[in-house]
Amino acid sequence: MTQGTNAGVKRNRLATGTTAKTRKVYLDPTTDAELSAVCTASGNVSRSLYLEQLLALVRAEHGSLPVFSPTLEVTEATDSAAA
Repeated sequence: MTQGTNAGVKRNRLATGTTAKTRKVYLDPTTDAELSAVCTASGNVSRSLYLEQLLALVRAEHGSLPVFSPTLEVTEATDSAAA
Protein backbone atom coordinates (compact mmCIF):
# COMPACT_ATOMS: atom_id res chain seq x y z
CA MET A 1 0.00 0.00 0.00
CA THR A 2 1.29 3.44 -0.88
CA GLN A 3 1.32 5.91 1.97
CA GLY A 4 -0.47 9.15 1.31
CA THR A 5 0.72 12.60 2.11
CA ASN A 6 -0.85 15.07 4.45
CA ALA A 7 0.21 18.04 2.33
CA GLY A 8 -2.64 20.49 2.13
CA VAL A 9 -4.64 18.86 4.93
CA LYS A 10 -5.70 21.49 7.41
CA ARG A 11 -4.98 19.94 10.80
CA ASN A 12 -6.55 22.67 12.94
CA ARG A 13 -10.13 21.99 11.87
CA LEU A 14 -11.98 23.46 14.86
CA ALA A 15 -13.08 27.06 14.90
CA THR A 16 -11.14 29.36 17.20
CA GLY A 17 -12.50 29.07 20.72
CA THR A 18 -14.14 25.68 20.10
CA THR A 19 -13.24 23.03 22.64
CA ALA A 20 -12.81 19.50 21.35
CA LYS A 21 -14.68 16.75 23.19
CA THR A 22 -12.88 13.56 24.14
CA ARG A 23 -14.79 10.29 23.81
CA LYS A 24 -13.70 6.76 24.63
CA VAL A 25 -14.67 4.45 21.79
CA TYR A 26 -14.51 0.65 21.81
CA LEU A 27 -13.83 -0.97 18.44
CA ASP A 28 -13.63 -4.51 17.21
CA PRO A 29 -9.95 -5.29 16.50
CA THR A 30 -10.68 -5.71 12.78
CA THR A 31 -12.46 -2.35 12.64
CA ASP A 32 -9.62 -0.73 14.57
CA ALA A 33 -7.03 -2.08 12.12
CA GLU A 34 -9.11 -0.97 9.14
CA LEU A 35 -9.53 2.52 10.59
CA SER A 36 -5.79 2.78 11.23
CA ALA A 37 -5.05 1.68 7.66
CA VAL A 38 -7.40 4.20 6.04
CA CYS A 39 -6.06 7.02 8.23
CA THR A 40 -2.54 6.17 7.09
CA ALA A 41 -3.60 5.84 3.45
CA SER A 42 -5.39 9.20 3.71
CA GLY A 43 -2.15 11.00 4.43
CA ASN A 44 -1.50 9.81 7.97
CA VAL A 45 -4.38 11.89 9.30
CA SER A 46 -5.68 11.52 12.83
CA ARG A 47 -8.67 9.33 13.54
CA SER A 48 -10.67 12.36 14.60
CA LEU A 49 -9.97 14.20 11.35
CA TYR A 50 -10.75 11.08 9.31
CA LEU A 51 -14.06 10.54 11.14
CA GLU A 52 -15.05 14.20 10.82
CA GLN A 53 -14.38 14.06 7.07
CA LEU A 54 -16.29 10.78 6.77
CA LEU A 55 -19.28 12.24 8.61
CA ALA A 56 -19.18 15.34 6.40
CA LEU A 57 -19.26 13.06 3.35
CA VAL A 58 -22.26 11.11 4.69
CA ARG A 59 -24.08 14.37 5.51
CA ALA A 60 -23.36 15.73 2.03
CA GLU A 61 -24.60 12.56 0.32
CA HIS A 62 -27.66 11.91 2.51
CA GLY A 63 -28.51 15.25 4.10
CA SER A 64 -27.88 13.97 7.63
CA LEU A 65 -26.34 11.13 9.55
CA PRO A 66 -28.33 7.89 9.59
CA VAL A 67 -30.31 6.95 12.68
CA PHE A 68 -30.27 3.23 13.34
CA SER A 69 -33.34 1.46 14.66
CA PRO A 70 -33.12 0.54 18.34
CA THR A 71 -34.36 -2.91 17.32
CA LEU A 72 -31.48 -3.41 14.88
CA GLU A 73 -29.58 -6.58 15.71
CA VAL A 74 -26.11 -5.26 16.51
CA THR A 75 -23.39 -6.27 18.91
CA GLU A 76 -21.46 -3.51 20.61
CA ALA A 77 -17.79 -3.86 21.41
CA THR A 78 -17.16 -3.24 25.09
CA ASP A 79 -14.23 -2.91 27.41
CA SER A 80 -13.74 -6.43 28.79
CA ALA A 81 -12.30 -4.96 31.99
CA ALA A 82 -15.60 -3.14 32.59
CA ALA A 83 -17.69 -6.28 32.06
